[in-house]
Amino acid sequence: MEYEKTRKRHVEYMAQLLPGYIDRLSWSRAKINEEQNNALRSLLNHAKVNSEWHSKRLGDIDPATVTIEDIKKIPPMTKEDLMENWDSIVTDKRAKLSDANTHISEIKSDKYFLDDYHVITSGGSSGVRGIFLYDWHGWALSYISLIRGFSKFLKLGDKDYVKPMASISAYAAAHATSALAQTFSSSLVEIKHIPVTLPLEKIVKELNCIKPDLIHCFPNILSSLCEKNKLGELVIDPKAFWCTSEPLLPGDREITEKTWNTSVMNTWSASELNGGTFPCSLGEGVHISEDICIVEAINRDGRPTPIGSKSEKIYITNLFNHVMPLIRYEITDEFEFLPNQCKCGSSYQKIKDVCGRSDDLFVYDNDIIVHPLNFYSPLFQTSVVLEFMVTQTKNGAQIDVITTGDYDLKELEKTIKSNLLRNGVSNPDVCIKRVDKIKRSETGKLKRFIPLK
Repeated sequence: MEYEKTRKRHVEYMAQLLPGYIDRLSWSRAKINEEQNNALRSLLNHAKVNSEWHSKRLGDIDPATVTIEDIKKIPPMTKEDLMENWDSIVTDKRAKLSDANTHISEIKSDKYFLDDYHVITSGGSSGVRGIFLYDWHGWALSYISLIRGFSKFLKLGDKDYVKPMASISAYAAAHATSALAQTFSSSLVEIKHIPVTLPLEKIVKELNCIKPDLIHCFPNILSSLCEKNKLGELVIDPKAFWCTSEPLLPGDREITEKTWNTSVMNTWSASELNGGTFPCSLGEGVHISEDICIVEAINRDGRPTPIGSKSEKIYITNLFNHVMPLIRYEITDEFEFLPNQCKCGSSYQKIKDVCGRSDDLFVYDNDIIVHPLNFYSPLFQTSVVLEFMVTQTKNGAQIDVITTGDYDLKELEKTIKSNLLRNGVSNPDVCIKRVDKIKRSETGKLKRFIPLK
């Protein structure tokens, strides 16, 4: 009962903010820059006063006069930094990592931490588990920044619109996609949550009952939904698909758009920065939500990546979550900033769809680097391959596939071996095995490419 009372207050708070943040999407470049400067000063001031770790790190930085350019004077921080110094980074001294871990281990459904906070965890794909704390305002803004780009499909504010949105996402409330849906589902946007870990037949049954206009999902389930539609088992007419949390590979977008003759829109976000982007109305590519964050594209040596070139990592600064200041926080996703203002009219910086991260690369002996596309392209071009997972081995890869029909996997092995040879891998060994199921992480995500540690 207490949870529901708190949740309703949170929904009301979010609903009051929502219209203003939708209006922000039409802001000019000058207005965006002004907001970034003001929000950065507020964040740095709060962090310097209330966070022991940041107080030392920010040194001589004057929050009252700092600009976006000055942020480059601040050293970057990593997930290792966060987890090793968690208690001294957060700005509420009541919050302890040990209590946050206990909270996550015990929750079965959405639950508040310390009365009005939320704790979520990352899947640990980088090898380090992350625990992230959001305050009341930050959690509401996480939701707003995720859905505001879909106001056209959700018909926000239209009381006659009753079709819910379906969210095929993480099962556990410790993951943002599940927890946000549970916190903010309301008459404003009714969200029907379907755990991605359910058997596919049950997911299909749920979708047939809901008949949503908008489907939010992890990209890796798209091909399976298309196959069920082809078999006549999934009978829905969605107006759009919204993908997040994982890379949207070009083949998955292509087959889905052909199957339903509809749009597949992409967003990039992370547990550290929910709602970091919103979809471009022209289709491919996304816009960075620069009114709520700062994103820097960085090379391996820590220098800015030129416009039009792919970065090896990014530094993000979350401007809206003051209880856990993440300032120039390193994430290994590969961003490519596009030149000039987008033809869609948005003044927000546009980037190409994020199709991977630098730690997805396979590195073999003699520092031979093989990009995942050397595996992905032949796998996608094989029509019977529905899902796959590629695990790097010392001299090649073990590939698990779910197929919809017979196919000579030896031919596919030869093609991928040829790609590895072309990249310089000597005597490559590739083994492809049919499986009935590919195991997802505890958050529901499916990591397609697993490099050697």
